[in-house]
Amino acid sequence: MLKSSFLQKQTSRRDILRGSVTLAGSAFLAQLFPATLLRASAAAQAKGPWATALLASMRAKFNAAPLKTQKLADDITMLSGPGGSVVVLNGPDGKIVVDTFVAPAWPRLKEALDGLGNAPVKCVIDTHWHFDHTDNNAPLHAAGAMVLAHENTKKRMSEPHDLPVLYRRPDGMLASLHFDPSPAEALPQHTFRDTFKLQANGESLALQHVPPAHTDTDIYVHFEKAYVIQMGDLFFNWMYPYIDPGTGGKITGNIAACDKILSLAGNDTQIVAGHGPLGNKADLTKFRDMLVTSRERVERLKSAGKSAQEAVAEKPFADLDPVWGNGIINSEQWVQIVYLTL
Repeated sequence: MLKSSFLQKQTSRRDILRGSVTLAGSAFLAQLFPATLLRASAAAQAKGPWATALLASMRAKFNAAPLKTQKLADDITMLSGPGGSVVVLNGPDGKIVVDTFVAPAWPRLKEALDGLGNAPVKCVIDTHWHFDHTDNNAPLHAAGAMVLAHENTKKRMSEPHDLPVLYRRPDGMLASLHFDPSPAEALPQHTFRDTFKLQANGESLALQHVPPAHTDTDIYVHFEKAYVIQMGDLFFNWMYPYIDPGTGGKITGNIAACDKILSLAGNDTQIVAGHGPLGNKADLTKFRDMLVTSRERVERLKSAGKSAQEAVAEKPFADLDPVWGNGIINSEQWVQIVYLTL
């Protein structure tokens, strides 16, 4: 059975993280709005049916990806495709599921989970608040699962968010991406501030919050016996990442989070990225080094008085683009993201 530590919070204190500011669109908008991800101002937004349609279109684009299954250990499986990566710990105590894909993928996610065995899903862990990692909280909770996350994830999911993008409607107005507060049934039922320990199916899971990095809600999940670490969107494997300035993201924090994981990982540790293929310590090291190089180059341009668009024009990542610029975020967008999250 799930042991008592399942519901025990670790109580070390941390200052309340800073509140939300609307600065820029999500990384996922890069699929729809090339090269204009971060230009619109909050004052120029136009909400309404267009915002709803844009979000539905993004969910559909994510859902178009095939769902693939990969065994990481006898009792741990990675599901990848429609919204990144999901990790499942399966066993007699019930399934533990880390992240949940986008909402349209629910039938396929349910089928994949059922295919792993008859044990019910007992716990869902959200690595952070973004929709492609939390969209299926509600149906899993309705099926009996407890949803567990950092306290800031519940806070962010409980708030409306307007993410502006420079996208002209036929009437000439600018559209924005709008997130209503998540319904109560989708919110985490249990939250923690710093660390959380979970024992299930013979495995020990260590959940750790990190200072503002991809967002201010990020945790990683360390399956300690199996040498598996699920990093969520702290790690985009072999692609430029998105760092969300609207909910506290900082590139320096993302580098620090990578350093923390690298201190835990061995050469045989399997590291699950939020987006991209299964990684290892060498992959994460290269990702971390790319972040450091990106920060240094954009910081130098910003300190010289360059605007974000002027920094883009300098093409500071021309040598990095062949390796890192073929994913969700392109080079121009990555310059602007780094600029905003310094």
